[in-house]
Amino acid sequence: MRQRNLIAPAVLGMAVSLSLGMPMEVLAVTPEFGRSAEEWAALRDNVLEYGEIEDLVAEYNVTVRNNSQELHKNDIRARKTEARARTDVVSEYLGAANDAWNRYDDAMDGATAAQSLVAARQNEAAAEDNVLEGDRNAQVLKYQQTEKGIAKQAQAAMNTYFQLQYQMTSLEKNRDFLASSVTSAQGRQSQGLATQADVLNAQQSLQNAEAQIIAMKSQIEDTRQNLIVMLGWKQSDMPEIRSIPQVDMGKIAAMNVETDTQRAIEADYTLQLDQRSYKNSNSEANRAIYGKKVENDKQEIAIAVSDGYQKVMQAQNSFNEAALNVEVETKNWNAASIKYQLGTASRIEYLQAETALTTAQMDKEVKTLQLFQAIEDYNWIIKGVR
Repeated sequence: MRQRNLIAPAVLGMAVSLSLGMPMEVLAVTPEFGRSAEEWAALRDNVLEYGEIEDLVAEYNVTVRNNSQELHKNDIRARKTEARARTDVVSEYLGAANDAWNRYDDAMDGATAAQSLVAARQNEAAAEDNVLEGDRNAQVLKYQQTEKGIAKQAQAAMNTYFQLQYQMTSLEKNRDFLASSVTSAQGRQSQGLATQADVLNAQQSLQNAEAQIIAMKSQIEDTRQNLIVMLGWKQSDMPEIRSIPQVDMGKIAAMNVETDTQRAIEADYTLQLDQRSYKNSNSEANRAIYGKKVENDKQEIAIAVSDGYQKVMQAQNSFNEAALNVEVETKNWNAASIKYQLGTASRIEYLQAETALTTAQMDKEVKTLQLFQAIEDYNWIIKGVR
C-alpha cells in the first residue's frame, strides 16, 4: 500500500530516486472499491508520472482531502438542522434587511441613513451567504475548481522542474568551459600573453557561474518539494520522477478558438458559480451585480481562450527557432572540431563551440517543455480552469 504523510501544503517537490523514509499511512479520498486494483497500484507506488497527477491530487492532496471532509460534515450538519429550514433563516435576514431599508427611507439625518444602509446591505449579504451555503452543488463546484486548480499547478511545477534541470546542464557546461578559460588565462600569463587582470576576470566569471549553479540547485529542490507535497508525499521523500510526455503537435492543429471558446464557457467553474449566485439572489441589487459578473465572465473567458491560443503560437515559434539554432550550432561545432584536429583552432575555441552547442540543445529542450505547457494551459481553459 502506498505510504503518504499528512502535512500542510507548503512547498513543491520532486526527485529521481526511491524514498528511504517511512511516512505515516494516509487513506485516499475515494473508497477502495472506487478504483480498480491496477489503478490503486499505480497511485500507491513510489513513482510519479505526469498522467497520474490529477488522480494523485484527487486522492492525496491535503486541501482536497480537507474539502471532502468539510463537504461530508456539511451534509451531516444539514440533516441535523432540518427542523429549522434554511429558507426560514434566509427569510429572517431578508426581513431584517427590509426593516433597515424602511429606516433608511425614513431617516431624518445622515448618520441614521448611513447606519440603516449598512445594516440593509449586511443582512442582504447574510441572506445570500445562507442561500449559497445551502446550495450543495455550489459547494461541490467550488471544491472541484480548487482541486483542478491544484492539479494544473502541479503539472506546471513538474514541467518547471524539468526545465530547471535542462538549464542546470547548460550552467554546468558553461562552468566547465570557464574553468578551462581560467587555466588558459593562467598559461598565457606565464607566457606573457595575458595580464593578471585577464586571469582575475576569468576567475570572477567562474565564481559567478558557480554561484548560479548553487542558486539553481536550491530552486530545483524547492520545486521538487513543492510538487511532491501537493501530491501527498512529504518533503523528504524521493519518488522517482518520470519524464513528461512528448509534445502532441496534433493538438495544436485541432485548436479552434471559436468552438473552443464555447466549450470553455460551458465548462468554466467561475461562470457556473456566478450563474448560481445570480439564480439564488434574493434582491434586485444582487441580481444586477451577479448578472454583470456573468457577462464579464463570458468576455474574460473569450479573452483567455484567444490569449491562450496566441501563447501556443508564440511557444511554437520559439521552439522552431530553438530547433534551427541547434542545427546552426551543430555545424559550428563540427567545423570547430575539424579545425581543432588540424591544429588551426585552439582547445578553448573548440570548447567554446561545444558549450554553445550544449546550450542550444538544452534551450531546445526548455522550449519544447514551454510549448507543452502552453498547450496544457490552453486545454485547462477549455476544461473550465483559468
